Amino acid sequence: TTPPEEIQEELNKKVEEGMMNISMNTNPVFETGTSKGNLLIVNEKINRYPQIVQIYRDDTGELIYTSGAIPVGARIDESKLDVDLPAGIYPCTAHFNQINEAGNMLGKACAKITIYILG
Repeated sequence: TTPPEEIQEELNKKVEEGMMNISMNTNPVFETGTSKGNLLIVNEKINRYPQIVQIYRDDTGELIYTSGAIPVGARIDESKLDVDLPAGIYPCTAHFNQINEAGNMLGKACAKITIYILG
């Protein structure tokens, strides 16, 4: 039989592989619904896999932004939303999807953000 220490070591390794750090501006500002905003999405160097970030409106569930695959250590400073939103304040949830080379999702983490469209 396998000693408990070895079992624990294997479990710790699996947990570590699945861990992911997420980083982005939680209050991005856009001049208009079609201009770039300061998303500041970072796939931290300590992560093991690329990330795809999707932003959903909390009120409607609408998907308003999808990034391309962000390599480990890379960042997206500014980007446009995928939809033209009127001026306002939009509570949203950003989904960070960890993917492997084949594009299969390995894990997900979410963060509450607020998007500001000025005009």
